[in-house]
Parts: sequence; C-alpha cells; structure tokens
Amino acid sequence: MVATSVERMVVLQHHSLDILAQLGAQEKVVGTEAKWKQNLGDYIADMYPDLENMPTPGDLKSMKVEDVAALKPDIVLVAAQANPEDLAKLDKLQIPYATIALRAEGKQEEAQNPRLADSDKAYTDGLQWTVETLGKLTGTEERASKLWSFIEESRQFVEDKIGDIPEAERPKVFIANPENKTYGNDKYVGAQLLRAGAVNVAAQDIHGYKPYNFEQLVSWDPDYIIVQDRYPEVYKEVTTAPAWQALSAVQSGKVLLAPYWSKPWGNPDTDSMALGELWLAHQFYPDKISAEDVQQRAEEFYSTFYGVEFNDKV
Repeated sequence: MVATSVERMVVLQHHSLDILAQLGAQEKVVGTEAKWKQNLGDYIADMYPDLENMPTPGDLKSMKVEDVAALKPDIVLVAAQANPEDLAKLDKLQIPYATIALRAEGKQEEAQNPRLADSDKAYTDGLQWTVETLGKLTGTEERASKLWSFIEESRQFVEDKIGDIPEAERPKVFIANPENKTYGNDKYVGAQLLRAGAVNVAAQDIHGYKPYNFEQLVSWDPDYIIVQDRYPEVYKEVTTAPAWQALSAVQSGKVLLAPYWSKPWGNPDTDSMALGELWLAHQFYPDKISAEDVQQRAEEFYSTFYGVEFNDKV
C-alpha cells in the first residue's frame, strides 16, 4: 500500500465508495465498481455528482486491468473476493492496491462465508481499520477520527439504554433476502442485531450467506422479519404471499422494511454501526429509544459527514 496521500483512486469495493464520501474525498475517485447503484442504493449518486458517468472498470470479483491502468490510479481499492490473477497483474504493472474486507481475523477461505472467533470484534476492528486507512490515504485523518468517534457515541447510547436486557427476553429476528437466502452466523448483521438487543434466528443453523428452506423458517418462527429497502420484491412476497402468513411476525405486522441508511448487511458500513444499530434498537424497544433519538443522530450524521440534509423520516 502507498504510504502518502493519494489523488487518484479506483474503488472496486462499494463500502469504500460510501466512506470516502463521508470523508469528503469524492474528488479523488476516478473509477468505481460496475454495480455501485445495486450494491449501495440510489442515494450514493447524490454524494457524487459525476458518478453516473464515471468509468466502471470492474466489480467486486473481477476487473479489466488494462482499463484500470488507463485511469492512472495511485491506488486501487478491491474487495476480499477480488480475482487473485487480476491482483497479480496489478503487481506486475506496479499499481498499488489495498484489500478492503471490513473485518479483522485475516483472509478467509470463503470471503462471503467467514468463520470468526468473535464476529462483533472482527467487524468493529475491520471497519475501524478501513475508516482510519481511507483517512490516511486521502489526507482526511481528522475527519476519519471524528467519524469513528460518532460511531462509538451511538453505540454507547444504545448500550446504555438496552445493553442489560437478558438474552431470553430479546426478540428473534430473521433477515429475508432475494433467492431465498439469509444471513446466518458470522455475518455482520448478527452482531448488529445483538448490539440492538435482538437475536438472529438463522445463526443456529446457517453459516454465512446461504439459502434457507421454508420449513426451517417456520420452525424458527421469528418475532420480526427484516427486509432491506433495496429489495422491494422480497418485502412484497413476505407481506402478501399466503405461505408467509403462517409466521408470527407477519401475523403481528412486524415485517420491517429497513431504510438504506440502516444497512442490515453481511458486512458493515459506517452508517450500519452509527445509525443502523440505533434504528433497530428503536424498532425493538421504542419505549427505551425514541424515534426522535434516531432522527437527531441521522440528521447530524448526514450534515456532518455527507454535507447534505437527511431527507428521510424515522
């Protein structure tokens, strides 16, 4: 990795694109990954006026190395699942790159299905490393420090409000994703739910990001079902398909459409920890954490780090 501040970055890892915007370093990005809108959401285009027309020389798994080289980057940010052959070509061309995994505990045999000794610590340490590293690369160390402090303050607020709730009293939660897949054990959303005072029901039977069968889901019978707002078709199926009506969460109207800024994902983003854990805790314990608490933090996060108005309502 380069040791000094850079001016030209090719970003083939979408969380990094988001964090760079929060650090005010958008002008340093000269190329990005092809599925940025699908992987992050439409909101990110508001932070990068030129993103729609920006070159996309690769995605999370592969890249056209000659197209990357043509952009003359000082560094390339790649995902953990990047093709090793592509990285070898970057080495041969003496183009520096950094792998952004968003978790500690080293390289995993399967990038999407890690096996972690302590998932909460792994994702916390991994995201902190990412924020600090991107701050160093872009010369925004002070802002990066402020961003991480904001995350720690939000987490402490949640811990003070609901941290002592016994596990037996915590709601059971299921994350519904496309293609009948869910996040099981050792994905960030499990740590996110624990921080928010809940339990991921899939963690007992599924490891990583994998398919589930409906019989499993019926046996888990979650108290809440969460769908990311980037998957409206999944939300429609969960709330209207006859088979889903057998589940307690559907019967009680506890199917939550998670806003883009809460990010109950397999890997964390800064707003996952700063806002998502807080939003989830409010959903599960509205008597302990109010909508106003979440709204205030979200507005502060957006104005401080994106430099735009938060235009959603909790």
